[in-house]
Amino acid sequence: MGIRVFSPSSARRSLESIRTSVERMAYLFMEMSRLHPRAAARDQPVDRHYFDMLRHLMRSMERVTRSGAQIKDPRLGSIDFPARREGRFVLLCWKLGEPDLGFWHEIEDGYAGRRPLDEDGLWEEPEVE
Repeated sequence: MGIRVFSPSSARRSLESIRTSVERMAYLFMEMSRLHPRAAARDQPVDRHYFDMLRHLMRSMERVTRSGAQIKDPRLGSIDFPARREGRFVLLCWKLGEPDLGFWHEIEDGYAGRRPLDEDGLWEEPEVE
C-alpha cells in the first residue's frame, strides 16, 4: 500500500472525518501519561482503566493513519497530510485547536517551517485510485 497524496481540499475533507479521533487521541494520551507509573515507582500496579484507555488510543490512532494522515505528535494532536506542490512532496499540516487546515511545510523543515496555505494553483491534484 502506497502513501496517499492529498490536495488541500481532499485533506480538509479527511480532516473533518478524523477530527474526533484526533481529539480523542490527544485526550487519551494526556490522561494515560497522568496514570502511568513514574520511573521511581515502576513496581507499582497500573490502574486497570489505563489498559482500556490504551485500547481506545490505539483505535483512534489506527483510524487517523488509515485515512492517510501521518501522526506527528499524538499529545498535541498534530498531523500531516502528504501532498505535491510544484512537483515535490510536501506536507499539509494541522494541529488540534486550529480551526481549519491552514499550513504546509517542506518534509525536511518540519513543524518549525510551517507556511500559510495558499491555494493559488501550485497544488497538484492526487490521482484518483
